[in-house]
Amino acid sequence: VFYPSGKRSRVKSIEGFKQEKKETMEAGWSTGITLAEQIYVKRGEMAVKAGQSNPSITTRVKANIFWLGSKPMEKKREYFLKLGTAKVGARIEEVISVLDASSLDTSVKEEIERHEVAEVILKLEREIAFDLITDVTQTGRFVMVDCYEISGGGIVLESLEDRQSG
Repeated sequence: VFYPSGKRSRVKSIEGFKQEKKETMEAGWSTGITLAEQIYVKRGEMAVKAGQSNPSITTRVKANIFWLGSKPMEKKREYFLKLGTAKVGARIEEVISVLDASSLDTSVKEEIERHEVAEVILKLEREIAFDLITDVTQTGRFVMVDCYEISGGGIVLESLEDRQSG
């Protein structure tokens, strides 16, 4: 099953670059799959074996972000969140708290300065599939891109209800 679209197919074959066809493949190899039914799967979709636990899917997440950008991360600006192969526009909906890494003091501010860590709620321009960092670290981490530059990173703490569906 591919998420967030929910499209389904069966794996017809597993193929590795310049390798014989295999029944299984391990992490770290460049791998392709051929599907039994032809479906269009968009870049950024997450493939999950049917019967296993589904990833979270939403447009709002609670996250911890560490900011390394030369300009502060601001509520009014749009950034790109990249998680796996997915890339989606993101804005800060709410800054819950900010930790100053040098003094370890916490505060509530409207922006996140360089080298600060913040707990925030992010609003995404469209649904994205992910896992909570406590469940699967590889699909619970992301980077934030500002003007074609990776300016921060973060972890997904919680999947929040979409406001329009509430």
